[in-house]
Amino acid sequence: NIKYDKIVLSNININLNPVEDTMLLSYVLDAGKFKHNLDELAKIYLDYDTIKYKDVVGVGKKEKTFDQLSIQEAYIYAAEDADVTLKLFKILKKRIVKERLLNVYESIEKPLIDVLVLIERNGIKINTKKLKELHAIFCKKILLIEKAIFKYSQLEFNVASPKQLGEVLFDKMGLPGGKKGKSGSYSTSSDVLENLSYQGHEIAKALLEWRQISKLKNTYTESLTEEINKKTSRIHTSYSMAATNTGRLSSTDPNLQNIPIRTEEGKKIRNSFISEKGHKLVSLDYSQIELRLLAHIGKINELKKAFDLNLDIHKETASQ
Repeated sequence: NIKYDKIVLSNININLNPVEDTMLLSYVLDAGKFKHNLDELAKIYLDYDTIKYKDVVGVGKKEKTFDQLSIQEAYIYAAEDADVTLKLFKILKKRIVKERLLNVYESIEKPLIDVLVLIERNGIKINTKKLKELHAIFCKKILLIEKAIFKYSQLEFNVASPKQLGEVLFDKMGLPGGKKGKSGSYSTSSDVLENLSYQGHEIAKALLEWRQISKLKNTYTESLTEEINKKTSRIHTSYSMAATNTGRLSSTDPNLQNIPIRTEEGKKIRNSFISEKGHKLVSLDYSQIELRLLAHIGKINELKKAFDLNLDIHKETASQ
């Protein structure tokens, strides 16, 4: 994962070039077959168990940061990393040439490294004030919904506890459809609550809304504020280049790719991402690229016609 090293070294003005990346070599060769991290590849290709990061720094309360390790501990871990990477490189580079995938690696995956280094270092600006205001609104809303839930159930309980919720819904209130799992507790999954909501039980409707707002509060308005870098006042996500089977990027620490768009609240969170003065944020999206390719390559005239006429492709397919 050379992108990570490039970002670390760029902080002290070292531009690491040219580079190779064993993770990307593996991804181009075997996307979807297994994970492409060093530990896994070392086991597959070298039948070797690497020293794990957590074995060096510890876990939980005893976890150290890397700078707290002795030089001896750090060098054994880091030197093994470099050694295993080189051994894998020799194996994977031969394979990529032999299996005629060098062009994909050289012209698509490798040039993307520098692009993502720039994007990750730049980060994205966020309106902290707006996010904090939203957080306060969500907190109030959660309390109001809780009051309504307690009114329907006629007792107070921990709404976040599936066990307590199941007992209230199915034992105390006697609502239909209560099913106990292996743990002996009732299931209170979204499906269960949606079914109850369709049957007209107002408490289920309120619970679904409570969960939705709580998730937005916990996952976004609360944690996004904590993710803002103090030096840059921006959020710097990390884009994983070898994490999906389909070839798309996935965003972690924090995940900025799954902020809801369909609800009003989700839209408000998205609106707190802003551009620098004199700049604009642009939203670009492929429209059903796989189906368009399929229509073209497969010469499917009905599908081509639907795209030409800008019809809703799913309605068109369903109606046929």
